[in-house]
Amino acid sequence: MRGETITVLRRGGEQWYIGIAALAVAVLFVWVVTDGVFRGDAFGNVAELMIATGWGFWGPIRYLQVRVEVKESGLVVHNFFTRYSIPWAAVSRLEAQPALRIVLADGKVVAPGTGAESLASTVRHNRTQRAMQERIEAARQRALDQTSAEVVTKRVWAGNLAILAGAYAGMFAVAGIAWLVK
Repeated sequence: MRGETITVLRRGGEQWYIGIAALAVAVLFVWVVTDGVFRGDAFGNVAELMIATGWGFWGPIRYLQVRVEVKESGLVVHNFFTRYSIPWAAVSRLEAQPALRIVLADGKVVAPGTGAESLASTVRHNRTQRAMQERIEAARQRALDQTSAEVVTKRVWAGNLAILAGAYAGMFAVAGIAWLVK
């Protein structure tokens, strides 16, 4: 979608999760590979590591991918496996109870992953989702006088699986080097 980016919306609490997950994965990785070298089974330990750290990889990948780009010409919603390009003319309304939802003029609904419902948000009366809604609505009001001939597009994107596969391949490579060096 063309147009200059006004803002990018992400959930702020996920930044803490990313830091904790990255630290936990690093500590587990060093511990498991070291333990494997001393026991003589670095590859067996990597299988354990993959199970133990799977959550630590999905979180950072999700944070880096899931967002809403508010542009002058509309919205680009990046969910985990899909990308929606939505011009302002196609947006009927925004809802934020309990999750952020973009209702299109044809009645379809796009639910941004970054505005999803959570227990913490519900306890705080969906403050995060309502703040996202207000920021998007402010940009939409500024752009209402401009018309756009673009249509809503949806693309499937599986790059996250390639990133995850690369991370696991890297772990196996380190374990293999550790096994050869022993």
